[in-house]
Amino acid sequence: MTTRQRIDLLAHAYPRYFPRTELLRLLRTQLGHVDALDTWIQHEGIRVRASAPKLIYHICAGNLAVSAWTSLMHGLLLGAHNVVKLPSEREDSTARREILSFIRGLPSSLQKLVETHGTLDTHLLRRADAIIAFGSDATMNNLRAQIRWNQKFIAHGHAVSLLWISEPERLTSRQARACAVDILTYDQLGCLSPQAIYISSNANVEKLGHQLAHALELHWKKIKPKPARPLSVAARITEARDMAHALGHRVWLPPNKHLGWTLIHDLDSTFQPSPLHGVIYLRQVGESRVSQALASVAGRISTVGVAGKALSSRLEKAFLSLGVSRFCAAGHMQFPPLTWHHDGRPTLSDLVTWIDSESIQ
Repeated sequence: MTTRQRIDLLAHAYPRYFPRTELLRLLRTQLGHVDALDTWIQHEGIRVRASAPKLIYHICAGNLAVSAWTSLMHGLLLGAHNVVKLPSEREDSTARREILSFIRGLPSSLQKLVETHGTLDTHLLRRADAIIAFGSDATMNNLRAQIRWNQKFIAHGHAVSLLWISEPERLTSRQARACAVDILTYDQLGCLSPQAIYISSNANVEKLGHQLAHALELHWKKIKPKPARPLSVAARITEARDMAHALGHRVWLPPNKHLGWTLIHDLDSTFQPSPLHGVIYLRQVGESRVSQALASVAGRISTVGVAGKALSSRLEKAFLSLGVSRFCAAGHMQFPPLTWHHDGRPTLSDLVTWIDSESIQ
């Protein structure tokens, strides 16, 4: 099966997630040519071609299915055989079921390239040409200790994201709704989900809070189906609300106090992780203190979503020094293009090996 045939099959099965034009762009951007896996192409005066891994081992996280879908798409696009280590069942996530549903939705010719396992198969892990893993930093360290030196290991450990609102007093209703989309998509469970909203230290917090709360409620009403709120999740949300009230923080809640979202103004600018599931912290910080406020997550910030005008050069420099690997407009944090550099790395070209053929006299 050729690359173009695999593109057509993937695009037909999942046109919303993997449109044909985007798959073609991904190959052209990262491999230089759509047919680089199937034939020699000219590059800088010599012939080159890409060699795909024969076996890719995917280790899926239990919080979110979409990362596994994308990882598997990369493997299928390359024509590799894909072993998928499924996450365990969790009461606060449907990731395992959604991954299996995704695989069932593939055409039979692609399904043949996928096998699933409920537990880690160390023999297959060591046989694999490439390993793509999602999970905690501890999981990444454990895996690294088990693999061969010459295996390609693409590790996606712990990462966080945040929103920055430029000129909060000029935030439009549309921009507020864009922030709500970023916060509530995937129930805030992914590495692209913002855990905090940062604004300048002199902003009118009360006015902004009401505006964001209104946008969050409007977007929550549109979400179908609603994410589950099992007892453990409800307890985490309730604890975050009670703690905020006890500390005297300003808290905005839904009209009937449902557990869909919670907005908390924390006077401390220092980043603290959110309990997720719609709990978002509003923090104020001056541009000169951004690096200090985010020092605890330096090197772990995946995406900064920006609402309003573009970042100042000073602020952008501060974020770059913290290792931010992606900036985007608010409303697009959860929907990166297929060509994005996940954790700063090329998602497809990282997996292939290049073969050069120079002129032979």
